[in-house]
Amino acid sequence: MTIILEQVNQLLSAAVLIVTFSLLTYIALQNWRNDIARALCLLLGGVVIVYGGDLLLARASNKATMIFLGRSQWFGITLVPAAYIHLANALFMLSSHRAKAERMRWLVWLAYGGSAIYLLLVILGTDLIVSGNIPSGPVAQFSAGPFFWSYCLFFLVGIGITLAAVIDSWRYALTPAQRRRMGYLGATFAAPGIGVFPFLVFGAPSTIPDSTILILQEIASLIVIIMITVMTYSVAFHGVLLPDRLIKQDFIRWWLYGPFVGIMIILFIQAMPAFEHLLGLPRDTLITFGVMMMTVLMPIFVSKVKPYLDALVYLQDHEEIDYLRNLPRSTFTRADLRSLLENSLVAICGALRVETGFVIAPGDGGFTVKASCGVRRDVKRFVGEYPLPTLLPQVERLPNNSTDGLPPTDAFLTCGGFCLLPLRSPDGIFLGALGVAYPPEQLRQGSSLAQSVRHLVGVLAHQMELALSTVQMQQMIFDALRGLGPEMRSLQQLSSRIEQATSADLEAIDGDVVTNPDFPQLVKDALTQFWGGPKLSDSPLLGMRTVQRILNEQGGSPTRALQAVLRRAIGNLRPHEQLDPSAQEWLLYNLLEGRFLQRKTVRDVANRLSMSESDFYRKQRIAVEEVARQLTMMEDGEP
Repeated sequence: MTIILEQVNQLLSAAVLIVTFSLLTYIALQNWRNDIARALCLLLGGVVIVYGGDLLLARASNKATMIFLGRSQWFGITLVPAAYIHLANALFMLSSHRAKAERMRWLVWLAYGGSAIYLLLVILGTDLIVSGNIPSGPVAQFSAGPFFWSYCLFFLVGIGITLAAVIDSWRYALTPAQRRRMGYLGATFAAPGIGVFPFLVFGAPSTIPDSTILILQEIASLIVIIMITVMTYSVAFHGVLLPDRLIKQDFIRWWLYGPFVGIMIILFIQAMPAFEHLLGLPRDTLITFGVMMMTVLMPIFVSKVKPYLDALVYLQDHEEIDYLRNLPRSTFTRADLRSLLENSLVAICGALRVETGFVIAPGDGGFTVKASCGVRRDVKRFVGEYPLPTLLPQVERLPNNSTDGLPPTDAFLTCGGFCLLPLRSPDGIFLGALGVAYPPEQLRQGSSLAQSVRHLVGVLAHQMELALSTVQMQQMIFDALRGLGPEMRSLQQLSSRIEQATSADLEAIDGDVVTNPDFPQLVKDALTQFWGGPKLSDSPLLGMRTVQRILNEQGGSPTRALQAVLRRAIGNLRPHEQLDPSAQEWLLYNLLEGRFLQRKTVRDVANRLSMSESDFYRKQRIAVEEVARQLTMMEDGEP
């Protein structure tokens, strides 16, 4: 019985270690800048050290190693009380005692200093805190030293101050969501203390059955797993300016791919002796096949379970989320467009028994050859002899295609050995042109295309028109979404800040310009008058922390400081030199530099970048939004 309880205890200790380490990594990556999150990381770090030591002690056989591991566990045991006081101080910052918490910051450093003293007394081998050797058997623990009571008092002080801070923060919470999370934290904050406090130091293991101690330890491990998960969840919202649904989704995803998968693997490894005895196969063989199966099956299981968990998170918005989740599968991308155009060209050229064809359609810099098949040299020669700006107006004046899919003979323009057919959207907007090499025998005979061939060309041309118009419409929608991006992020951040705000934070929210939905427009106004003007000298952007920080470096001039910040934000957008000069990143950077930093006119910049003025303004809007995003990132990095 004791052997089974030992194995179950080791399994649960491993589960606590996996869960705690996973949650520690999650909270550190999620919002390390937040003081509450940093204190929680230290608490979870203490639990990781203690439970990691327990697992190593269970496998150790050398007495000196056991003593070393047992004393090393006090890295975590002594850290937890100080981390509790750190957490309490961070929580007091959320309540009405913010000024008092600032003055009591010294208490946090004093607590960490006390933890360091206790740790040194244990690590150096003194018997003042703990004494004796670690006994053999399933229960391994030191006995209490003469000053162990002082550590207990230190521990109780940390727990008590944290409880008072949680209650105080709960009382002064401004929103129901914040109060609910403080309730979660109040119900679970003792989890690290339950997990690391050396309870067995108080009693002699010989007077209590080992089975009873092991059962109590297993119950404590289960409680710690649940409480630490809820505790981390309640802290995950602090300092993160994201909607609740995204934080919940990230937390669930992390728990599935981290703790859940890790626990399943530990269960499988612990079950190896039973499978080895039952099947009569070597352990290495079973582990090899087991790891292979777990690697394949666990992601499948998680992918099947995750939609149901997401449905709970997005209970009120599941229709919108389901539509957005399936949107990539129904979107007709530019790659899809190129593939359709090329396949249609191959079919048309095959029907006409020619090799070369091309499609002209709008691109980032005006009309370009979007797709081609056959001899590319012939296409380049044709475009060189008949420049698109002069050729396309002639194609645009050609008659519309027939609604029955049979283009009239006068809908084709022949020149340079190619036959061109205009492509138009359903509402008659010119989209480009289809060009194929004119069949030589028909060119010599001067005859028109056969009716069947014209019908095939008309049907495929109609598919091209549908694809081009669809992609254009999608591009307009995507541009609109990009334009709304800064406003949506600002609203999400503002909603999160209000939900997490204390009474002292509400005034700061009103003055934070980056959360203003009009922030991109303010950035555009300042850039428009970058070299002087009221939109720069009186801009609300002057109140940004990034601007105030470099005010002295700019001779105390707020205008010059704002110019420096805007120039730095544009400089951050400069792509790497190895990137293709025709890439979108270079286009946006060159537009910003030419239009605002070099003070060139719209026409000059548009001609330099080979784009129309209407396309210039569309790209300028995207570029300004990127500058606004850079400014937001710079502002978030300021204390």
